[in-house]
Amino acid sequence: MIATWSQLLGRLSSLIAGDDTGSTSVPVATLEAVISMGEQRIYRELRTRFNEKSFSAVTTTSNAATIPSDFEASSVVHFGKKPIEPVSEEFLREYLNSNPTGDVRYFAAAGPSFMFGPAVADGTAVQGRYFYRLPALSAATLPTNALFAVAEDLFTYAALCESAPFFEQDARIPLWNAKYESIRDSLNRGTHRAAYSAGRMRVRPSTPILR
Repeated sequence: MIATWSQLLGRLSSLIAGDDTGSTSVPVATLEAVISMGEQRIYRELRTRFNEKSFSAVTTTSNAATIPSDFEASSVVHFGKKPIEPVSEEFLREYLNSNPTGDVRYFAAAGPSFMFGPAVADGTAVQGRYFYRLPALSAATLPTNALFAVAEDLFTYAALCESAPFFEQDARIPLWNAKYESIRDSLNRGTHRAAYSAGRMRVRPSTPILR
């Protein structure tokens, strides 16, 4: 079990070197860089209760709401009624051109903001949950990272996959990637079974709706 930042660095260095001596021959700055790269991959692909939280103080102005800075993907988005559906910005803009009214049905990411259709009033609070990036791993944050506590190997193998080309370890990528994907998929399946996810964004054809 990895409990400290130095243990994580040592573990990675050992695996990169291909031995079990705990060698720290790989520069610390390099190890920290590949950990960061691994984290980016994790949060692009992982959807679990360990990196999910509620929207807080996100309200609308001119039918737009600022996307939280740590946002990665939506889980459930609503305005106190049934969840609304994620769609493409192109679809939503065409939908809004028809001047729809009534309860909001769709939302889309448009640059730094969400937009909605039908439009919602200014000051309306966005409700629901989203998947986010936990604070970057470091000596200070590792002990309190809930995801790392339950799946430390996820971070280890993500970092190894990202580091392999730099250390001429291409032959080991399939093994490391398989281990990473196995852990990731197990966590994602757990979230799916718990019915937390709102599903993938759907790019619907606009014509049927606009008729």
